[in-house]
Amino acid sequence: MAQHEIFVDLNHYRLTHGPIMVSFDTTQLCNLRCVHCFNNSGDQAPNPDLPREQRLDIARQIAEMHPFNVCMCGGESLCCSDLFDIMDVLRPHVGKLSMVSNGFLMTSEMARRLVEHGLDLAQISIDGANAWQHDSFRGVQGSFDRAVAAVRNLIAAGISSVDVSMVPNRLNWQSLEEYTELCHDLGVHQIRLMPFLPSGRGRSVGRNLMLDEKQYFQFCRSLERLDARYQGRPAFQWGDPIDHMRRMPFNASLGLHSYSMEIKANADLTLSTYLPVLVGNCTRRTLREYWDGGYKNLWGNEQLTQYTDQIRNIYDLETFEPAPYSGETIMIDILEA
Repeated sequence: MAQHEIFVDLNHYRLTHGPIMVSFDTTQLCNLRCVHCFNNSGDQAPNPDLPREQRLDIARQIAEMHPFNVCMCGGESLCCSDLFDIMDVLRPHVGKLSMVSNGFLMTSEMARRLVEHGLDLAQISIDGANAWQHDSFRGVQGSFDRAVAAVRNLIAAGISSVDVSMVPNRLNWQSLEEYTELCHDLGVHQIRLMPFLPSGRGRSVGRNLMLDEKQYFQFCRSLERLDARYQGRPAFQWGDPIDHMRRMPFNASLGLHSYSMEIKANADLTLSTYLPVLVGNCTRRTLREYWDGGYKNLWGNEQLTQYTDQIRNIYDLETFEPAPYSGETIMIDILEA
């Protein structure tokens, strides 16, 4: 599951009275067993899901802040039993609704209903050019065929932008050309790539599939050649999970507010989705109270950024303690501190 980045007009940025983007983990449940899962999603996830009414209350809190974009994440977002109700709460009050999914449950009927309930953008995870690469990585046989079908179903349902994501690893990194050809033939709008993180199951179960620095360099050279060949059809986007830890404190030093909020499936608010540093819980206080009470200036809080300062590259996640998504956390409630 990759973190979304958006580019915004600065005039809109100055006028907003809340976050421009909200990432909401609607569930920690997942129907796959991905060896790289950085947040340990699944039946044994460290953060239990909220009851239905609390999930809907969080959706109402998000709606009251009128963000430009809400990303419904997980876990697997389609495993959330209240997903359509959440969308109905959000749709009249937000600019765009997006979601990330492994695609396993994305039938043509599911895609049609998502469009009816207002979905604008969808990202499907496809982690290889063939079933062996993808299914071995995702832990469930048949998941590749389901993910490919999910892209076709979403496009047929009328979603204007269907993206795919891929995590380069030792199973797929040498098949980027075949992978890109597959995505081009499917009509994918954008391929989003994000490095394998040594966090959650990626720190234990799947660690041996992580590329080394030389392999990453060779992969990125291939990416440059393919980007020039395909000329944006599909486009490539490289997601750097460390970039925001360097960029956002600098932005804060210039007086800029944070543009996003991150809400986990148990209502915890995080400093960064990749670190076990929590700053509140929106079952205790509202999102608006947290935003106005310090979240919008979070990246200028030196008590918090001392933790992000420990991360200079993805390999540093392997030594951060407590281990992200191990069940242990660092809580610094910005309204109680």
